[in-house]
Amino acid sequence: MSTPAASEKGPKTNIIKKLSEFGAGFSHHHEKYEAVGISEIRRSGGMLSVDGLTFRFPEHFGFCYGVDKAIDMVFETCERFAGRRIFLTDQLIHNPFINGKLREKGVRYLQRDARHLLVTDELRSGDIVVVSAFGTDFRDIESLGACGVTIVDSTCGAIINVWKRVEGYARHGYITIMHGKRNHEETRATVSQAVKEGGSYITIENVAEARELATVVLGELSEADFLRRYPGAAPEGFRFEAATCKMGMANQTTMLKGESLEIQGILRQAFVTRFGEAVTAERFRSFDTICGATQDRQDALRQLLRHPLDLLLIVGGFNSSNTTHLAEIAQGHVPLHHIESADDLRSPDEVRSRDPRTGAVAVRDRAYDPSWTRIGLTAGASTPDVTLVDVIEKIRSFRKNT
Repeated sequence: MSTPAASEKGPKTNIIKKLSEFGAGFSHHHEKYEAVGISEIRRSGGMLSVDGLTFRFPEHFGFCYGVDKAIDMVFETCERFAGRRIFLTDQLIHNPFINGKLREKGVRYLQRDARHLLVTDELRSGDIVVVSAFGTDFRDIESLGACGVTIVDSTCGAIINVWKRVEGYARHGYITIMHGKRNHEETRATVSQAVKEGGSYITIENVAEARELATVVLGELSEADFLRRYPGAAPEGFRFEAATCKMGMANQTTMLKGESLEIQGILRQAFVTRFGEAVTAERFRSFDTICGATQDRQDALRQLLRHPLDLLLIVGGFNSSNTTHLAEIAQGHVPLHHIESADDLRSPDEVRSRDPRTGAVAVRDRAYDPSWTRIGLTAGASTPDVTLVDVIEKIRSFRKNT
């Protein structure tokens, strides 16, 4: 159990899980990345008219509570432990601006081995290790504890809630069926909680894979064949029998809710078809574990798309799951650019952006056309307001110059 930390000589325990545990005088560092202009737009209904342009924002965008917490924790760590070596388990959040600020402060990254577990050889007693907002494998925490370092755990509370669900599945003999990106830090951390409790998991990335798993439940495809097709979907050596196993659904908190619900429906129907409703009620569990902030931003974007727009700018890290899903929602509705910062708007004729269909990042033509006056603007949950100010100013400069 964590106990309050001493502000001058370091913590009395080796783990800090709340900002208040640093002791008196802590700061809310995320406020440094707010912008008065963006705050006014939020309060005034989501519109800004300037230089013949109308910028329209959704009701929800930008930093969420989990990101606020992670930023507060890591920058407080940099202040309290100045002069000590500070490491991160992974990128704090998927935003290049914030991660760049941490590099400027000398924060380093730990390496991971072929099993995606932390390599702790370079650590020594007295070092500080910050767990990113996505969490980390339970075995990493055990390894860090053995090194005598101070752990600052900034794991998002919404993710911890999913962990509790997964731990419950494992304790009651259910295989966790995880809808998430296999190589995402959050997914790896979440499925490890099943292993911690003596259970196991299968990770499903999309509806197509869910349909294949459903054929296993129906007895049309062997369990071994499915696992051979997706070798990274389950732990090494994992085996299961669809005729007798129990399955429980969970998901990475930033996935599309509609896709997660469709996957749940596909697998549940496979159980009903083969075993009937009574058996399904006992052997299949499903819960909505999409983060509320993620869902708010997705729903708000759908509302924004009802307005006439000439261009939509989606701002956030190219490796940010919640931001890429925003781009997927908007594609086909309006011309859009998914960019990381204003620097990606290189000129009216050139933009560096991510294609929501293919995931490819490339320099493309036509960043802005002078006839475009209605600009939609939204941001992923790890994008600071100050970045949006820069984007607005860049579009204004294009307008003035053309």
